[in-house]
Amino acid sequence: MDRLQAMRTFVEVIERRSLSAAATNLGVSLPTVSRTLRALEQQLGVRLISRTTRGLSETDSGRLYYRRCREILDQIRDADAAVQTHSKAPTGELRVTAPVTFGRHHVAPTVAEFLERYPRISFYLSLSDHCESLAEQRFDVAIRVAMLRSENLAVRRLGYVQRAVVGSAEYFTKHAIPTHPRELSAHNCLHFTHYARADEWNFIEHGERVGVRVRGRMRTNNQEALLDAVLAGAGLAILPTWLVQPFIDAGQLRRVLAEFEAPRTPVYAVFPTHGAPPNKVRAFVEFLAARYRERGVLSSESLGS
Repeated sequence: MDRLQAMRTFVEVIERRSLSAAATNLGVSLPTVSRTLRALEQQLGVRLISRTTRGLSETDSGRLYYRRCREILDQIRDADAAVQTHSKAPTGELRVTAPVTFGRHHVAPTVAEFLERYPRISFYLSLSDHCESLAEQRFDVAIRVAMLRSENLAVRRLGYVQRAVVGSAEYFTKHAIPTHPRELSAHNCLHFTHYARADEWNFIEHGERVGVRVRGRMRTNNQEALLDAVLAGAGLAILPTWLVQPFIDAGQLRRVLAEFEAPRTPVYAVFPTHGAPPNKVRAFVEFLAARYRERGVLSSESLGS
């Protein structure tokens, strides 16, 4: 039995409270996880996990063993990072998390070129609109499209994204084009539920931020689903320009209230502060920044012209 791999498997099971979820994250089969846990318990002579109808939980011995395993695995991770920091060629697995839609459009498509440039790196990409903990999930880099307030993270600003109010050409054949944010009360405003206040849209008027309460008959947690609904004529929505600009250029969508749009939102690459970032992290962040500049993915200024 590979003791180190067994420890990794045990830690994954405890943290995810699921054998199947641990198997998926480790890239192995469910029977392999089960066999590894049984072998580990037999080797130690104690039960580490209690299985009930309500799920999995660690025993008292398992709780103690988890803490020690977590410490050992973190020390190994730090040792790897320290070596990689001084290595000329970036190596190892790079674990990255990003928002779902931005990640699909502007992180995932870069991976093939990045891996071709750095053949000793492997890549794990997690897409989620929740701000997952870098420490708990052991991510090396997180892409955040938001204002950051945490002081426990190192950041590299990659640029800014503008959000715009858009509606379809079909929608505007049946509804008046709004010329002021207060006129949104007469429109079906579709909500992206990831925002803290999905029913309040922010604008700038005479240099002051103005929040406008809106109403709509559809909510979704996915921006591409929101775009599909807007294209079908369901109503108006606030969406990032990098997602909707091709449809605006094609005449399928119309951008409205542009003179009232809120300032652009920064996009950051975020990574843990302990020690110098390993070469694989620096290489990926620099790679992303260069690609975004070359392709005009993000704006370089926080305010529109």
